[in-house]
Amino acid sequence: MTPARIPAATGPESRAYVLDRDLTAPTLARHRVREDLTDWKVSPNHIDTAVQVISEIATNAVEHTQSLRIRLEVQRYPDEIEIAVRDSGPRPGGALTARNGFGNGLTEGGRGLYLVQELAARWGAEPTPGNGLRVWAAIPSGGQE
Repeated sequence: MTPARIPAATGPESRAYVLDRDLTAPTLARHRVREDLTDWKVSPNHIDTAVQVISEIATNAVEHTQSLRIRLEVQRYPDEIEIAVRDSGPRPGGALTARNGFGNGLTEGGRGLYLVQELAARWGAEPTPGNGLRVWAAIPSGGQE
């Protein structure tokens, strides 16, 4: 399914998409972020970082929310890009934390937010109206090509 595009909000240049919460959502999120940042002429290295970060955030949303759909948000500010995934809940019982899940090297998961923390300039999670959660990350834009 092609994600529905939502009209941009006032303020920074922004794009938003509604994605079905299924195994295709992280792939669609990566493609949308890459397309948007390429359109905005963000440097290729920063695009690659943003794509990796959104992959982790979207994968977490697919695995950990009960929402039927998730919303991908991409915003461009003068010096950074903010990418986010919003769900409709329910929220996790505690705060989201980035943990170094590398442990014995045999762990299959648990590294997503650690990678987000390492790659992003800033990141966070905030409640949304109702039961939802918005997980976001800011990536330096690196200027334009």
